[in-house]
Amino acid sequence: MTTQDLAMMGTEKNGKISLEALAKMTGFPVEMIKEEIFKGSSDQEVSLEELRSAMLGYIDSTMMLVGDDK
Repeated sequence: MTTQDLAMMGTEKNGKISLEALAKMTGFPVEMIKEEIFKGSSDQEVSLEELRSAMLGYIDSTMMLVGDDK
C-alpha cells in the first residue's frame, strides 16, 4: 500500500498512520501490533519510516526463530 493510498483512506496525517487504521487494514488487533511489532510502545500513530523499520525488525526476529527450529 502506498502513501497515496493511505492518505486517500484518511489514515495519514502529518506523515503518520494511526495504529487503529493499520489494524483495520491488516486485520490484526491494535494490541498485537503494539506488542509484537512495536515492542509495547504506547504511541497511537507511527510514521511510514517507523512502520518500515519496525516491520523489518519483526521479520528479521521471526526469521531467526524459524532458523533455530532446523
